[in-house]
Amino acid sequence: MLTVHAMEWNRHKGDNLHKALSTRYVKTCQRAVEETARLLELREEVHCSEEMALQWVMDVQEWAGETTDAASDQRSLQQQSIEGLHLSLHHRKQSLYRQNDSNKLRHRLLKNLAKDKRRLFEQIAEYNRLVSEMQINVAVVERSLAGLTVSHIWPWEVHSSGSSVNISTKRRVHDQQMLTTRLQEERSILVLEMAQHCTSLRNLALALRTKIISEAEGSEGLRCLLIRRLSEVEGSLRLVLQHYQAALGPHASLLGGLDDEEESEPSSSEESEEEAEEEAT
Repeated sequence: MLTVHAMEWNRHKGDNLHKALSTRYVKTCQRAVEETARLLELREEVHCSEEMALQWVMDVQEWAGETTDAASDQRSLQQQSIEGLHLSLHHRKQSLYRQNDSNKLRHRLLKNLAKDKRRLFEQIAEYNRLVSEMQINVAVVERSLAGLTVSHIWPWEVHSSGSSVNISTKRRVHDQQMLTTRLQEERSILVLEMAQHCTSLRNLALALRTKIISEAEGSEGLRCLLIRRLSEVEGSLRLVLQHYQAALGPHASLLGGLDDEEESEPSSSEESEEEAEEEAT
């Protein structure tokens, strides 16, 4: 029974693959356009040219590498612990009333939040006691937990290079740039999957034609079944090409010219069917 369900599931996926790929391609293209527009708006907001954006991306990647390499340092561990505890408090406060409708449960959660908040400020005080520069401003942290500020609150977020732009701004540009690049890559991958889907159907049709020819002197029943299967595959291929051409639009040529090749293919199955009918009569 499990084998039957698996076979039916695979058949269902195969029958709807062209719809899934076409829909995902259209959505990916739309989102790529939107995220590219957001990237341009962000560059204008922070007064960043394209060359400067690429430099900021490299700065963020270098900063991330430096942070990873220094993970064994005591100060770096303290910074990560403070950031993690602050982020946990921030998210839990935001979801306190949205995900919990019981006053008793919220009271217990508020007590836990108060304990973690005390622990956070104890760690901040310990950090400020050990360092003479880049000390944490407790008032800024308080405003951040209250949701009154969205700017960077940690002194180590300011990049150590000569640029006056803090690392949080560079990270915004970096994340948006990476998102735009990922969507462009996903669009190319989807086109490749569409072409591979068409190629697999074409190869299956070719294999069926070869089998039909080899069965010219064989079983007539098997030959009729092969002709029927060939007709189904060619019909699926025409339907798949229509969906892909509608999704790709002017970029339909990226399918590798399969649509031109397949226009002449249905006639072969029709001829085979006519031959089978003539032999049967």
